[in-house]
Amino acid sequence: MKKYRKDEEDGSITYVYADDCGGQVKTHNNKGPAIVNKKQDIKEYYLYGVKLNKDDWEKKRKFS
Repeated sequence: MKKYRKDEEDGSITYVYADDCGGQVKTHNNKGPAIVNKKQDIKEYYLYGVKLNKDDWEKKRKFS
């Protein structure tokens, strides 16, 4: 898993966690949110490129 950083126009920083899945980079983090921006209060959960709500992510992350 790689961590990417994006500097936003408002001065905040967004971090994106992604994995190489057979030659395609997909947003993925089975240890926490895959997209995080503390200043904008963003936490988005993804497994292998599929966006999930936190409850579904909690259930499915154990199998990833």
